[in-house]
Amino acid sequence: MLALYARLVGARIRAQLQYRVSFWLDLVSFMLVTSLEFAVIAILVGRFGDIGGWNFAELALLYGLTSLAFSLAEMFGRGFDRPFELMIQQGNFDGILIRPLGAFFQILSSEFQLRRLGRSAQALIVLGFALPQLPIAWSFDRIILLPLTAISGGVIYLGLMVIGATLTFWTVRTPEVINVFTFGGEQMTSYPLSIYQEWLRSVFLFIVPVGFANYPAALYLLERNDPFGLPAWSAWCAPLVAVAFFTVALIFWRFGVGKYTSTGT
Repeated sequence: MLALYARLVGARIRAQLQYRVSFWLDLVSFMLVTSLEFAVIAILVGRFGDIGGWNFAELALLYGLTSLAFSLAEMFGRGFDRPFELMIQQGNFDGILIRPLGAFFQILSSEFQLRRLGRSAQALIVLGFALPQLPIAWSFDRIILLPLTAISGGVIYLGLMVIGATLTFWTVRTPEVINVFTFGGEQMTSYPLSIYQEWLRSVFLFIVPVGFANYPAALYLLERNDPFGLPAWSAWCAPLVAVAFFTVALIFWRFGVGKYTSTGT
């Protein structure tokens, strides 16, 4: 199955690279647009000096981690976003169901947007700026924690996309509330969770756990104490949280597929 996925994604990538100028323009535009998000953080720090006691480099670490995680989810899971919504509206999902491969695998492999590397590159540049300026006592576990956190965050964001796609079975359009947790969650976690009210931070840590895309890992790397008592070792829970949340998303997806009754078109 993995080999088949690689072949399908490879075909998508080759198709996108047929028009190289267009591809590079898209990639650079994604990089520039997402840079505006980080520019907002720079402006706020320039005005107030820090945010919640976090300096510019520390905020750059938070932003870089969550932006990298979100870019991975967008790159691999784009099939569950707007393309899936159109598929439901046009009745094309019926054709997915009569094929021998599982519906989830087909949707996952239906879109792979390489141009989202623009956001990934921008996030890596921000991390490359932040990490040398931070007083991190580098060790093997801290080196491993960075990619592990980004991948875990990507899986969490992908789970949110799957949940949004599943809701489309009943709503035909992806509910805007999902964007509150995907795009809104990415924006919110660009800042330390300690600045938010406790109920809001609890939602983004324990219900829709996008906070695990960066905040616990940043606490661990910087050896900071969370004012609400979140232990530093919780950074190592990110993979477990990601697997648990994605499993729930898959169960919901299978339930939605079972309830699908076509659009009647």
